[in-house]
Amino acid sequence: MYELYDPMTVMFFFRNRHIMVDFGTGNNNKMIWTLEDKQELIDILEVVYRGASKGKGLVVSPKDYSTKHK
Repeated sequence: MYELYDPMTVMFFFRNRHIMVDFGTGNNNKMIWTLEDKQELIDILEVVYRGASKGKGLVVSPKDYSTKHK
């Protein structure tokens, strides 16, 4: 169902539903890079949880990663 071929991949699921996150990279399905610090991951997890609990399937990341990771 999902192709995971990168060395490190993080995908988000909530109540057996895949939650997509718009990081600004064009790939909304997964995060394939390492984060700078713990707070970045905490912020992303909070946004994903809040959006998913409201029934949204796509949430927008609190930080834009378009220029950093392509």
